[in-house]
Amino acid sequence: MMKHFWAYLQERFPLQANGVLIVSYFTANYFLALGAVLQDRQPLELSWRYFAGCLVLLFMFFHMRVIDEHKDYEQDRIVHPGRVLSRGLITLRQLQNMGIIAVMLELLLSSFLGFSAFVMCLVVLAFSWLIYKEFFIGRFLEGHLLANAFIHLLIMPAYCLYVFSAATESFFWLAPLPILLYAWVSYGVGLGYEVARKTRAPADERPGVITYSAVMGPYRSAGISLLALLFSGAVSVIVGAAMDFEWWYHAVVAALLAVVIFGVLNFRIKTTSATAGNLQIYAGMFIFAFDILLAVELILSYGVIWQ
Repeated sequence: MMKHFWAYLQERFPLQANGVLIVSYFTANYFLALGAVLQDRQPLELSWRYFAGCLVLLFMFFHMRVIDEHKDYEQDRIVHPGRVLSRGLITLRQLQNMGIIAVMLELLLSSFLGFSAFVMCLVVLAFSWLIYKEFFIGRFLEGHLLANAFIHLLIMPAYCLYVFSAATESFFWLAPLPILLYAWVSYGVGLGYEVARKTRAPADERPGVITYSAVMGPYRSAGISLLALLFSGAVSVIVGAAMDFEWWYHAVVAALLAVVIFGVLNFRIKTTSATAGNLQIYAGMFIFAFDILLAVELILSYGVIWQ
């Protein structure tokens, strides 16, 4: 079973790629949380809390992957018959058990991180349960793909607030303004990436595979992805100003947005499989590079010590 589970992970939740993205995302949010509450630019403390919280976030993303597999199973069996789960090499029940183990580890590690982190972990779990239940409006969401994304991706700000609680031992409702703003940066980049990865050239659309481009047209889909990332960039500039970041931080944000704009314009001028694929690459690059940028700026501004 473990052999097939590993094959499933490699196919649907590759630890190498997801691990890098989750660690960079957690690191940026962790350092921002510390920097936002520290006085007189004291050094950021790196401790066991960082590693424990990072593991919790990894498990959170994995249990959401399990939820998505359950929601999409019937359709995926038809349109993706070659996947490990569709072939029955691993069953939904086995995957569910792995998800339960992940949730138990989230709760256990969060309890060590403090009551505030435990409470925020419960909030994330409650929200993921609502996602599993399609917020009890599944029929409506099926016919409104973009509204579906808007609602489901609200879990991204919840992740940010979890990191804040794990890093500072403060309840999420005490988060300062830069944290609340940055939570919506993560929402915007998540939306931009989600739409970009499901935008296809017309020749690549497949019967039964639901994409944003099939529902609303390829150019409108690409435009919505761009608007979401522009929103993230604008809010990140406000966060940078609130945190008194250096000028080069804002310059790099502008350069990253310029790359995304180029990708969308290139797709508009030359609509091919390659330019459609680049939309996802550029949106993913924006997420990763932005997290690294934020972490580097905070490290240079505050310094880091092992505690």
